Amino acid sequence: MRVMIHPDPIARLLASVADLLAAARARHEAVGTEAALQAATRFVDSFDAPPPVGAGFKYLPPEARALHADVLGRNGQEGAAAFLFVALLVALERSLASPRLQQLPARVLAHQLRHYERMVSDPEPTMRACVLDSDLFLKEFGLASLRMVAAGSNLVDVNSGVGRSLLWKNGLRDLPRRLAIFARLGGFRPFFEIHAHKFHMAEFNEAGRNECYRCCAELYALHPEVRGMMAGSWFYDPVVARISPRLAYLREVPERGGAHVLFDSFNEEAAGNAVAASATRRKLVESGQYRPAGYVLLWPRAHQIAWARAEGAA
Repeated sequence: MRVMIHPDPIARLLASVADLLAAARARHEAVGTEAALQAATRFVDSFDAPPPVGAGFKYLPPEARALHADVLGRNGQEGAAAFLFVALLVALERSLASPRLQQLPARVLAHQLRHYERMVSDPEPTMRACVLDSDLFLKEFGLASLRMVAAGSNLVDVNSGVGRSLLWKNGLRDLPRRLAIFARLGGFRPFFEIHAHKFHMAEFNEAGRNECYRCCAELYALHPEVRGMMAGSWFYDPVVARISPRLAYLREVPERGGAHVLFDSFNEEAAGNAVAASATRRKLVESGQYRPAGYVLLWPRAHQIAWARAEGAA
């Protein structure tokens, strides 16, 4: 049963967005860049067509890129940032008025509205993030446009996929096992893909992560085409449970619930992220006792739903 949220929070958010849009329009009119306002609306319109299956939240339609390039050429980086912020506000206004928002499971809707409240009550961080192709902007715009939804500790990209190259990332000996995994999954896309967001790290803990999984389990009803949940990070490496035991839950909880954890590669991103917040891991890397590696977690849809039901939440 869908639980409809009381309309007052949405109405209040719509009023706040309208105020921010009015202020943005006034700034554009003051400097003679009104054309960018119309371009921002067309930027959002360009996302109306369905994206390629499994394209992911970083996919931008060619028209959106062309509009941004034109504004950047005319108004410079500062003008392009202002244009992207207006586009984000237009997307947010449309999402708040859209039936799609009300269709979200109640727990997901509550998380989504908290992010919207963050954006409108303190818009400066979002404004500073308005650089096309930056991770922060694409996540903020993804939330605003409902291309991503909030789920406890993480955001969920509802249209992601797995690269086929993962099949042979652990050598030929592991190829038959990996082929069997994807045969049971039914293919490489679409998947939910979960992402941490630097603007919301307060719930990055075991409870917040479990809430993320519960949200995914409930979202499958809206996305019956999705094959499961995926994620990629250095902290799914089994070695991490030994050197940073407090992070073991990130792999162990899904694995106990039927998820697969597959080696991807040794890469610079994994190496940098693994040592970014830990002097202990950095020392182990420098002494040659630890080599960070990227791993991919794949949680089949049925297994994740079963886990959530066992937890009494789906």
